[in-house]
Parts: sequence; structure tokens; C-alpha cells
Amino acid sequence: MNRQVYIIAEVGPNHNGSLDRALEMVEKIAATGVNCVKFQMTDPYMLYSDDSFKANYQNANDKSKGAREMSLSYQLKREDHIKLYEKCQELGVDYGCTAFDMESLLFLDEHFDMPYYKIASGEIFSMDMIDYMSTKKKPIILSTGMATYDEIRLSIDLLNRNFKKDITILHCISNYPARYEEVNLNNMLEIKKLFGYEVGFSDHTIGNECAIAAVAMGASMVEKHVTLDKTLPGPDHKASIDIDELASLVSSIRHIEQAMGVSERVFSDAQREISRVARKSIVSKHAIKKGDVIKTDDICFKRPGTGFLPIETEKVVGKTALCDIEADRVIRAEQIG
Repeated sequence: MNRQVYIIAEVGPNHNGSLDRALEMVEKIAATGVNCVKFQMTDPYMLYSDDSFKANYQNANDKSKGAREMSLSYQLKREDHIKLYEKCQELGVDYGCTAFDMESLLFLDEHFDMPYYKIASGEIFSMDMIDYMSTKKKPIILSTGMATYDEIRLSIDLLNRNFKKDITILHCISNYPARYEEVNLNNMLEIKKLFGYEVGFSDHTIGNECAIAAVAMGASMVEKHVTLDKTLPGPDHKASIDIDELASLVSSIRHIEQAMGVSERVFSDAQREISRVARKSIVSKHAIKKGDVIKTDDICFKRPGTGFLPIETEKVVGKTALCDIEADRVIRAEQIG
């Protein structure tokens, strides 16, 4: 059986700065069966300079004056994350959080036993955080939106400078929402081939098709943005799935895991039973008397498949009937010799 796909529900800023909404999201997301509920943490004054500006999709979905102001309006207090972590533990789901500045990363490491570090696509060369992570043994999830092969290789080399890390590389299209024609899922397999690490898919498309396809192609991890309400104000809601869609995604992924199976050819008891019903055996075309030597004209091929196979005529033709054989009956091994 294949290893279970690790499913991350990315809340991001979709709590809109409300701890109550964030806690509600943890409860509803955990009930879908995901492995991890992930948040984001930053100090907007450490993330954005005075020259910062918003992406087009952010301008379209949020009317704040600037990038820093937008970020400030969707932040939770750091202490709020302690309650979110405790809620995740209570519900048996991993708490994850992406840090976007060094102080946030240190806070997360000090207060929480997270299962991994997550490096967002925009942080692939944030050297203060990369340097810090390179000294730790915690697994790393590396998103690769906007990154060339050379940039991915450089980031991995920087992370591995002290010792080889447990890294999962996420194929990612940094567009919100990503268009189907730019997803290029086959590139996920090329990333695995080039770098020799487990791969996954950080999915920014509308709907679940691409995430499901990624799992069928061999993704060991899927990340999907989730919201309670796609009509809420904020930059990410429209490119997210809701709770019902998330539940459907989890169910589909778990079904695909079962369907992927193993490389060996395996037959269930049900398939063996169908084989007995659907295949054909060597059957007496007419009555055959004891002592008769069976000829080709004496046999035909009919269901069920409980006797000699049609490809085994040499085991029947030319043999002597040891007893009378009725017409239209499967010829048994004990009847001939």
C-alpha cells in the first residue's frame, strides 16, 4: 500500500484577522480528515518596505491602500497562534505555519513543535531564515513558484550546507487563481527526477481536479487554500475552496491512494470468483462413452472457467475417457487418463 498523501489545508489570511473565525476554521477543516491546518505569521513592518506594492490579484480583491496596510488588516496576534496550536492538538491534526520574517520563525520554533518548516515561494532566498533552517533537523517543505531549476538547486544547496535535509519540493504556480493551461503538472515529475526528493503540489487553481491529478501522478503532499466563504473580502478567498469542497478533495485523495495499490499484479477473491464465471473451459460437445479416445470434434469451449482452459487442449485430446461423460459438461481431470 502506498504511503498516505499529506494533505495541508492552507488558511493563510482567510481568517481575516479574527481568532474566532480561525478557530472555527480549524474545527471544520479538521473534521474533513486533512493532515494539517496551516497558517501564516509575519510582522508586516519586517516583511514590507516603504517601496512595497501589491500584486494585481491582491488589488482586485482588496481595496487597502498598500501591501503593508493590507497585511496589517489580516494579521492575528502571535499569542493567538498558541490557541490555534492547542486547538489543532485537541482535534488530532497538525498545526503548521509559514514564517515570513526571522522573528516570526524564532517565535514558532520556541513555542510550537511543528512537523516541518514551510518555505513559501517568495522566501526561497530569504537568507536569514535559510541559514537558520540549515542548522536544524526539522523536515522542510519548499514551494517553488516563480523559481527556475537553477534557483531551486541553489536553495536546496543552501539548506543542505551543514547536512542533507529531508525536503519535500512543491510544484507551485504563483498565480491566484492559477489557470489550467499554466499548471504544467508534468513538471512536478521532472522536479523529482532532477533533484531526487519527494514532490508535491501547492494548488492555486479553482476546484479540485489538478490536486487529484497530482496525487494520481505521485505527489506525496498536496496543499490547498481553504475559506469558510469565498465572498468574504480579502486577497485569497476567491482562489480558495470551501469546507465542502475540501471534504470532497480529501475523500477523492484517499480513494486514489487505495486505487494506486502496488506494482505487483494482485487479484482479489472477488476477481478470482469472476474468473471462474467469465472464463471458458473445455466442454464435451456431445456424449462421450467410457473407453472412447477423445478427438478435437468431441470438444468445444464454454463457460464456466472451472476446468481445463481452451489453451490446454493437449491435456484432453488424445486421452481416454475413464467414464461416461454427458454432453455439454465441463470435462474434469479425473474423467480422463
